[in-house]
Amino acid sequence: MKKFSIIHIPVLSFFSKELYREVGLYWKGVGFAYLLLLLAICWIPTMVTIHLAFSDFVDNQAPAVIDQVPEITITDGEVSIEEPQPYYITAPDSNDAIAVIDTTGKIQSIEDANTFCLLTKTNVMWRQSNYEIRTFDLSQVKSFVLNSDRIMRWLHIAEKFIVIAIYPFALMGSYAYRIVQALIYAAIGLLFASLCKVTLPYSALLRLAVVAVTPCIILNTVFGLVGAHLPYAWLIYLLITLAYLFFGVKAVAETTTIQEETEFPQQMGL
Repeated sequence: MKKFSIIHIPVLSFFSKELYREVGLYWKGVGFAYLLLLLAICWIPTMVTIHLAFSDFVDNQAPAVIDQVPEITITDGEVSIEEPQPYYITAPDSNDAIAVIDTTGKIQSIEDANTFCLLTKTNVMWRQSNYEIRTFDLSQVKSFVLNSDRIMRWLHIAEKFIVIAIYPFALMGSYAYRIVQALIYAAIGLLFASLCKVTLPYSALLRLAVVAVTPCIILNTVFGLVGAHLPYAWLIYLLITLAYLFFGVKAVAETTTIQEETEFPQQMGL
């Protein structure tokens, strides 16, 4: 008879031998539906944090930079602005150049401008990394006007929809990752079962692996929210999960042993 349901797992997975025993012996399936539900819930506070951080950026940090953007007109692939050039857009705190606009040909590369982004008469270039610079040819742009008001409108639209756009990808990416983890952990569980001298089907070991990884998912969520960073976190989480998995397999093995010892005298007529 089942004593627990999936709502008990997030708490009891940290310490309850009875939970692991019941999951291994009596539950059905492989636990992936529970895993999806757990990840869906754990991603919510992270998405709230992302939304608040992006809103703060849009409302308090972005205007100081965006207000520097002049009206940029692109006609038949050629850029023009009315301001004197080279035109620099700088970081408010440091006055370092973030972007440079130069259609005169004086500055032709990001290295010359010592900036993140360079807009020339026919191209826009930006620094992808310390070792890579991307260039986009504007020759196909027939007519386009960009100014600070338009950029701020885009940012306010993004503020409303960024979490909706990110959440499904974050959830499904983490779900696929955790499934692969569970499959590997369940394979290791076969070794643990052998050490504990108990026979468990792979599906039961998958369920135990999903329960065993629950504490690490919760801890990872909490640490992420408070901004704590564990050194060698991946190794620590690996060891914690394997310890819980062994704990679960051993709990099942102990129950099986007790049942055999109870049934054997009955079979002998004692």
